[in-house]
Amino acid sequence: MSRTLTTLAMAAALAAGAALPAAAPAAAADNPAPPVLRVMPLGDSITDGYQSSTNAGYRLQLWQKSQTNSRFRVDFVGSRQSGAAPDSDNEAHGATMINDFRGKVTDWVRAAEPDVVLLHHGVNDLDRGTDKAEAPARLAAVTDEILAARPGVTVVVMGLIPISGPPGVSAFNTTVKNWVSAKAQAGAKVRYVDAPALVRGEMVDGLHPTDAGYRKMGDAFFDGIDRAVAEGTAVRTHKGRAGTESGGADRLRWADWDGDGRADRVLVEANGSVHVLLNRGGDGRGGWEDLGQIATGLTTDRRRVRFADWDGDGRADYILISETGSVTVYLNRGGDGHGGWGLADKVAVGLTRDTGQVRFVDFDGDGRTDYAWVRPEGPVTVYLNKGGDGRGGWQERGTIATGVTPDPTRVRWTDFDGDAYADYSAVRADGSVETYLNRGGDGHGGWSVPGAPVTAGTTTDHRLVAFADFDGDGHSDYILTAADGSTSVRVWNGGDAAGGWTDLGTVAGTA
Repeated sequence: MSRTLTTLAMAAALAAGAALPAAAPAAAADNPAPPVLRVMPLGDSITDGYQSSTNAGYRLQLWQKSQTNSRFRVDFVGSRQSGAAPDSDNEAHGATMINDFRGKVTDWVRAAEPDVVLLHHGVNDLDRGTDKAEAPARLAAVTDEILAARPGVTVVVMGLIPISGPPGVSAFNTTVKNWVSAKAQAGAKVRYVDAPALVRGEMVDGLHPTDAGYRKMGDAFFDGIDRAVAEGTAVRTHKGRAGTESGGADRLRWADWDGDGRADRVLVEANGSVHVLLNRGGDGRGGWEDLGQIATGLTTDRRRVRFADWDGDGRADYILISETGSVTVYLNRGGDGHGGWGLADKVAVGLTRDTGQVRFVDFDGDGRTDYAWVRPEGPVTVYLNKGGDGRGGWQERGTIATGVTPDPTRVRWTDFDGDAYADYSAVRADGSVETYLNRGGDGHGGWSVPGAPVTAGTTTDHRLVAFADFDGDGHSDYILTAADGSTSVRVWNGGDAAGGWTDLGTVAGTA
């Protein structure tokens, strides 16, 4: 069940006195999470939810069903937000004709990067258009624009509600269904969904459903996505492995430098230079490949240097926070002596000069790091990376968490459940780790708590604890750096009470 962090913090406090379960045996099975699909609801006032009591229409029903589905979960995307729903993102434009989307849908799709587009449009063309017979052809043209704008996207087209008032609905649906079938047979990832056969009591007027009608629309779209997932058509396109920084602001960091999915050791020396050791399995399991110094560095203040994937290529980039709070990125092309760097230049003016309040995390799972501002007393505000200043800008998500601790050094952002979204974790005073799984954050899907702490921990010194994907399975692992600089790892198998951990022991000596 998704909730806000305020509610979850209360639940965690009530459970704080409970005994923590011991770690499960090392042979426990993995516990993968269903993929999260980025879904764009695209259409007119029906997509917007007009005349529904929540103003979310079918989107609410679809989102709720996806939260208990074992095959996939939905993360709605789009430039607009509307309706009283946990996730209100959409691309609904009320009172529009199909041609109003021509030339615009390309930008919408490229900005939101959906895995699935739900297309429902055309009733206004039949109701008040001047060339009604060509409405299906216009919808086909919009579909072609979507497919061209984002190769790999799946488009689920729903026909018009049969009982809708305008004449010509039946002919429109037949024609659309035929060209969808033809495109699919030609290899396009397009699927047709019949609109539900509503009765008069399930329509508010001649165009818009009641709440009951909208629920049936949500069910129909859900079934369409489910079939597309089952047949392998609708897939998650983002991996999101390197978009979240790990290791804090000390000498030792963890970041996927070479894009193989495994966290590498990145050392920021006192003179600012950067040294990388590629993870080949760790001591006794393949060792480390020493790349040596890959950057001379730009500052001797380690707190200003971060490593996270800016451009979504799977490799962590060098991020510098200036004394004024602005952010400059140097794109990882292999580093000095191994391919060099690409300059993305200044990407943000920043929100604070306090580097301790800034985190770089892949909040929306698109593979690119986002800017998180951990404000005093704990609330977190996120700006989604759409290319940065001068290159697509930022999308303000707002305050996505009230937070559970005013001490930012206890907060870790990491992906435990393997859905590519950075989850919020806090290391308690007793060393245990309470985790809130990212379902979109406050106002956008909320948070889910797995129950007991994900781990009882192995130390009460939270400064020694980091989380990163050591073995490349998509789940973060527990990394402990001892006082002498040696590192031990426990690999995630589901966490305490849900599969346990595999203790790899010491994987790296002092460095």
